[in-house]
Amino acid sequence: MKPFSPLRESDYDRALELWPSELMRRVKNVMVFPTWVEGEERFWIKVDTNKGHEFLVVDASTGERKPAFDHELVARALDADAAALPILHFDYLWDGSRIRAQVRERESWVEIDLNSGELADVRGPSPTYLMGPDGRELFVKQFNLWIREPDGTEKALTEDGERYFAWGSMPDHNYSGVIRDRESASMVPTGTSWSPDGQLVLTQQTDERHVEGYPYVEWTPADGSPRPKIHHVKMRIAGESEDSVRRWYLLDTKTGARTRVADLEEGIELDITRGQWWWSPDGGTVYTLASNLPSEDGALVEVDTASGDVRTVFREHSATFFGFNTFTDHAPNVRVLHDRGQAIWYSQRTGFGHLYLLDLATGEIVRAITEGEWAVFDLLLVTDSTLFFAGGREDGVSNPYYRHLYRVDLDGETANSNLVRLTTEDADHGFIGAPTHFGATSPKAYLSPMRMQLSPSGEYFVDSISRVDLPTVTTLRRTRDGETIAVLAEADITSLTDIGWSMPEVFRSTAADGVTAVWGVLIRPRHFNDRESWPVLERIYGGAWTIAQPRSFAEGLNGPFMFGLHALADIGFVVAVLDGPGTPYRSKTFHDMTWDKADRWGIADHRAALEGAAAERPWMDLSNVGISGHSYGGYGTVMAMLLEPDFYRVGVSTSGMYDAMRSDGPTEYQLGRPLYEGGRRIKNSPEERPINWLKFSPEEYADRLKGELLLAFGNLDENIQPAALLSFVNALTAEGKDVDLLYMPERSHHYTTDPYLQKRLWDYFVQYVQRRAPVRHKPLGVVPGERLYRFG
Repeated sequence: MKPFSPLRESDYDRALELWPSELMRRVKNVMVFPTWVEGEERFWIKVDTNKGHEFLVVDASTGERKPAFDHELVARALDADAAALPILHFDYLWDGSRIRAQVRERESWVEIDLNSGELADVRGPSPTYLMGPDGRELFVKQFNLWIREPDGTEKALTEDGERYFAWGSMPDHNYSGVIRDRESASMVPTGTSWSPDGQLVLTQQTDERHVEGYPYVEWTPADGSPRPKIHHVKMRIAGESEDSVRRWYLLDTKTGARTRVADLEEGIELDITRGQWWWSPDGGTVYTLASNLPSEDGALVEVDTASGDVRTVFREHSATFFGFNTFTDHAPNVRVLHDRGQAIWYSQRTGFGHLYLLDLATGEIVRAITEGEWAVFDLLLVTDSTLFFAGGREDGVSNPYYRHLYRVDLDGETANSNLVRLTTEDADHGFIGAPTHFGATSPKAYLSPMRMQLSPSGEYFVDSISRVDLPTVTTLRRTRDGETIAVLAEADITSLTDIGWSMPEVFRSTAADGVTAVWGVLIRPRHFNDRESWPVLERIYGGAWTIAQPRSFAEGLNGPFMFGLHALADIGFVVAVLDGPGTPYRSKTFHDMTWDKADRWGIADHRAALEGAAAERPWMDLSNVGISGHSYGGYGTVMAMLLEPDFYRVGVSTSGMYDAMRSDGPTEYQLGRPLYEGGRRIKNSPEERPINWLKFSPEEYADRLKGELLLAFGNLDENIQPAALLSFVNALTAEGKDVDLLYMPERSHHYTTDPYLQKRLWDYFVQYVQRRAPVRHKPLGVVPGERLYRFG
């Protein structure tokens, strides 16, 4: 490793030129998404300009663009700058003479007359109610379901709901219960759906009265009280017998009559988080999805709305884990086609994620729609006879994580009937799957159902062509042949290159078996010189449900696991982000390679991949590698420090899952069901630990710690319980191991963008990897900023 000069305050200031919000400010048109005008082959986009941005409406058939409205007129109505209107979303109303808009920093939506400029505050789409087909709104109040009529009058649909026995609500433990309790926030009715005519509502009532509460102590309450507050969140810990019980009902919104939905087959229940409901046109039946806690099974079920009887149409079991999509946070790749009496089903049964045609009457697979040694990512659109989806490639050369658009016939006699890849460029094409019901109801922002790259007719698509090392070009194309109609926007990164920023580098290496291909990216400092030696850091995530590495240019700047990495690298590091075996978007074999192994996150594979990359890049110094990660990435960080202590020598772990026994049920998706002596699923005593989970526990390897480890946590973290961290610290203490703790007061799980945390992370690596003194007590002087998420 080369000797480093002493760190100076100016080094921090220079690195902050690449702070995430500064990166995004310095680029133009890296994310241009269309919102389609309902019933038309037109869409609007927001395009960056030298002065700000403008809204354009585009004719998809010709590519002709024109202003979406008179920007000066709208600016006067909003008392805003015409070159930088604070509009987040808008819809055309009536004949296009008005718009209804969501405006930044305004609680209500507004309607603006595009002829007179008259403005009125109105109620727009909201994450707190569910709009019915007849204009009525369904919402939750005082643990019951209520209906708001178009004239504003309200009536209770249920009256027997109470705390912990609530209608249409998420379980008390929903990863944000404490925050919502502090802020008195509400969400859209969950696990709830209107019938096509608005007569019926399918919903659920969750009984958690017998589930034990988990205490969270708010030491410095938000209301300023000097007395700490305790928030009890009803939560089942792995192995406990008492769990929430969910009962499903069909409610008649006119008469109030209730029909209980029958219990499903043993081992599965209706899936509350997916939010997928397919009603028959006459409302007589509704299809939905079912699964179980460890996700070993997935099923499509049919509910008779008159009797409440249930039929399992199709059920699939996996020896490891089953998913309705390779990425858990995206909507299932399942559709019910009522007019055909068929359904589309997703499965990895052949070794790769593919689509199948099911017969709804018999429950039999008619045929495979797609097949081959490549993976379907997201089902995007189904028309009368054509299916469009995003998928990858596994040809041994192409990056398998790049999203391509495919078209395939539904009526063919064999799989891959008239299969066409419409995006031929060696790049990512940005096709984003719809979020799950839970993701779509996030109160952060309104997500329009018309905001998609494919036109609703399936005739056109907006292609976002980019890589981490290729700035975005946004084009309008035809699905008939992939022909480009018009270039809509090209990214401008001049302001970044002017300050010496360079693009990340994509690399390919191999896992520990020396055969399996592993892909990732490297971020280098601006003053990088390949004749010098650079210390290496890794940002890690892991597990079966998502990937960490960026694919598009926008993700490369500030993707979900990229926050702050360009600034960190600029202090004098090369930072790697990669996805090893055990993660999705590849084959089922790749997905399962680390299943039930002590090295569940494939730490040996990460080490091998970095060593392979360094063999071709002598400037990568692997003598003192640092590693960091949050949540499951925090778990990966500590396991890296314990399983490969001679390689990973410095770690910063934030809110890691250190003890699965102290976590809630969803851990089972990653580790399998807990097993106790005699094959029991339920523990006999509070302290009993599942024997099949011991090998995953960092506590079991506490004696192996050699390097420097910083553990950060928030006391109100509902995703990863703080007690797990303290249990791990106890194990380290018993072994006489030194460890550093960073307590983030009154933080939940989501504090990784906090400048203070980022500064402490930088300093830890400066001190123990570069072995030089950081500048202490220096505030970074920036706002936290936000990470980009995959669904927009």
